[in-house]
Amino acid sequence: MTRRALLAAAVALAACTPAPTTMSAEAVEAFLEAPLPPGRRDLRVFTEAGIDRLVLLRLDAPRAEADAFAARLVPDGLAAGADPGLGALGTAFEGWIASPPEGSSGGQTLVSGRRAVKVVVAPAEPGWRRVWVASFTL
Repeated sequence: MTRRALLAAAVALAACTPAPTTMSAEAVEAFLEAPLPPGRRDLRVFTEAGIDRLVLLRLDAPRAEADAFAARLVPDGLAAGADPGLGALGTAFEGWIASPPEGSSGGQTLVSGRRAVKVVVAPAEPGWRRVWVASFTL
């Protein structure tokens, strides 16, 4: 293979390989089409964008805000102990959930057949919940 062909192949591969990035809170809200909880803290976001886009986030919020946020993302509701499969999606995301913790609820939905959303909500400190969200384009 010529040097030019090798360079072209390397550029094409780099263009197709997802690279982790971060997003602003406003960009996350736009992607999710839902506002983040106003009293949130410790928002962590990880994205990969290639042909499709994957957005992972973790945050803590007061119980009522966390529950309302989860209800906007998964309108059919979360089920106690349900594991929507978040563990496999965040291997490169520090602080990501490996499996749903005790006392958690989870669920998933499709948004207009173009984006999937998976959510787990678990107790955090008294009066607070930790929320993990994975959303990706289809």
